[in-house]
Amino acid sequence: MLNLDGKSLTTPTKIDSHISSFCRRLSSTAPEFVDVLSEPWCRQSCCEINVDKYIEEHGGDKIIGYKVWYLRNKFIEAERHVIYKSGDSYRDLTFNTDGEEIILFVPDSNPSQGYDDRPLKIRKGITQKARYLVKAMELQDASTVQMSNEESWNTMPTYEDWLKGKRVPNLIPTIG
Repeated sequence: MLNLDGKSLTTPTKIDSHISSFCRRLSSTAPEFVDVLSEPWCRQSCCEINVDKYIEEHGGDKIIGYKVWYLRNKFIEAERHVIYKSGDSYRDLTFNTDGEEIILFVPDSNPSQGYDDRPLKIRKGITQKARYLVKAMELQDASTVQMSNEESWNTMPTYEDWLKGKRVPNLIPTIG
């Protein structure tokens, strides 16, 4: 997880003016706190596949949008994400590697766009130092190669394995 001035990126505890303004850039729908309730078989960093497989057995809908991370009054990051919806109920099936049990989620306003058609991360630096950090992170992202869905599914630990202590970073360096 990102660390800036000794503080870590985390789920916001409340929706302040910085979060509200940032989320309005992403969606016409207000952000919402969603519980993380993983199945034992769910894989780390495989949110779309986790939701698709769950829908195959239970029905429901896939909601594409962004998980919002925050360093209060310094930095905001939206990470492309998929959650599960049944009726009026939302559920995040994909566990967080830091163990957080709730996320702030904002649905994407463009439902015709597929998951892979959206940017992986959208960032905003609130302070000058954080704005420099955003530029550096975007340069790093430009040279990052993503695993295919199949590679990711076969590489990442299940929630059951994670609970037993298995740890794998979300970004694994690959040689292309």
